[in-house]
Amino acid sequence: MKFSTVGSFTLLLCASVLGSPIIQHRSATPGVVHFPIEARTPPKERLVRRLRKRDSNSTVTMTLDNEINNGAYLTNITVGTPGQSLRVQVDTGSSDLWVQSSDNPDCQVSQNFCATTKTFDDADSSSFTATSADFTITYADGSFARGEYVKDTLGFGGIAVDDFQFGLATNSTSSLGVFGIGFDTNEVASTTYENLPDRLVSEGFIGVKAYSLWLNDIDSSTGNVLFGGLDLGKFTGELVTVDMLPTVATIYAQFLLRLTDITYGSGSSNNTTILSSSNGDPAVNVVLDSGTTYGVLPESIVSAIAEAIGSTQYSSDYGLYLLDCSLQDSTATVNLTFNGQATLAVGLNQLVVPIEYNSQGNTLCALGVQASSSSTSDALQSATYLLGDAFLRSGYIVYDLDNKQISLAQAVFNSDTTDIVVLNSTGVTGQSGKGTSSTSSALRLRGPGLWAVVGVALLAGVFVL
Repeated sequence: MKFSTVGSFTLLLCASVLGSPIIQHRSATPGVVHFPIEARTPPKERLVRRLRKRDSNSTVTMTLDNEINNGAYLTNITVGTPGQSLRVQVDTGSSDLWVQSSDNPDCQVSQNFCATTKTFDDADSSSFTATSADFTITYADGSFARGEYVKDTLGFGGIAVDDFQFGLATNSTSSLGVFGIGFDTNEVASTTYENLPDRLVSEGFIGVKAYSLWLNDIDSSTGNVLFGGLDLGKFTGELVTVDMLPTVATIYAQFLLRLTDITYGSGSSNNTTILSSSNGDPAVNVVLDSGTTYGVLPESIVSAIAEAIGSTQYSSDYGLYLLDCSLQDSTATVNLTFNGQATLAVGLNQLVVPIEYNSQGNTLCALGVQASSSSTSDALQSATYLLGDAFLRSGYIVYDLDNKQISLAQAVFNSDTTDIVVLNSTGVTGQSGKGTSSTSSALRLRGPGLWAVVGVALLAGVFVL
C-alpha cells in the first residue's frame, strides 16, 4: 500500500478493496528465506545464482535498504535470464510485484524517473513469458501503474523462482516499483495467483506462509524480512500473538489489527491516556503497512497525541500538527496496545518530521501522523487506518499468513545477536528475545544531519510511498 503527497502534503486514507487496492543475503539456517533491507548509499548489486530447492525446514532472507531519500525500504532483486538487477519497495500492504518496463515512456523521457529502481527489458530475457492479463494498480491520490502481467525468473537472496508472475508497467506515475508480500487475496489480478509467500512454500524454500519484519533504527542502513522464521536476536521480551481481523466477512486481505489503547509517556510515572478500551472507547482498525512511511489515524486521536506532547498548533498548509524540533531528542513514547494484548512503545523521536529546511539550518517540524476527519464511533470501527514505518521500526513483527495472526515484541536496534528459529504450522508460541547491541536502546537519538535530508525529500513531495 502506498501514499504520496503533492505540494501541500495532504495524505489520503488508503483502503484496499479486494482485487483492486486503492491506494538477500542467504541465511545459513536451513528453512528460512532472508530478505534484507539497506539504506541511503546503494550497495553493490548482488549476483543471484541458481540453487537447488531446499527442504521446507529452512528460511529465506530479504535484505531491506533504508532509502531515506525516497521515504521507503527497498530491496535488490533480479528478473529474467540472464538476471537484470532491479530495486523495488517492499510493501506488506499490497500483494503484487510490479517493475518498470524499459518501454515505459516516462523512463525514456526522464532518466531520473526510473534511476533508483531501474527498468526491465523483456527482449533481453530468454525465460520471459507474456500473458493476456492486464495489470493496473490505482492509488488513492490518483497515481497509478499500468501494463500487463508477465512471468519470468525472479531472483533474490541466493534463490531463484521460475515463472514468477508480476506486473510489467509500461505507464506509471510512481518512480518506484513495488514488491507486495501480503495475502494473495489482495492482488489486483482478476484471478488469484501464487505471489511470493505462496511460491516460497510451494517451491519448498520455506515450510509455512509466515515471515518476520525487522526494519531496524531510522539511522540504520539495513533491516530484513525473514521468510519462514524469526530471529530471537532482533528483539527483547516475549513475542505476543494476536489474531488478525478479516478484511471482508471471512476473507483476510490486509494485516489488520484492533488498536484498543494508546497512552503517551514522557518519562514520568503518569501516562496520558489517549485511547482506552476500559473507558469504553471504540477500537480503531489499523493495517501494519511497511509501504507507508508514517501513519494515518483518526483526527481525535492525532489531536490528543499532539496535545499530550504539548502542541495544539495545527498547520492547515501541511495538514500536520507542528512540534518543536528539539523533540527529535525526546525519550518519550507513544504506547500502542493491540487487541488488548500486545503493547508496542514507539519513540516520539521516530515521529518528529521536519517539513521545512533551508541552507541556514532553520527547520520546521511536525508530528508525522496524518489526521483523518472521521471521528464518529461507527466510522472509527468501520474505517481502516495505517501504521507505517515510523511505528513499525520500534517493533519486531511476525506476519503469520497461515494462522491469520501477528506477533509483536520490542525491537532491538542494531542488534549484535542472531538466533534464527524456523516456524512451523503451530505458529509463534512463547518465543523470548535475546537481542543485544552496544548501540541499542528502545529510543536511539538521531542527529540533525539525517533530518535535513528528510526535510529536503519532503519538500520534493516524497513523503509516503
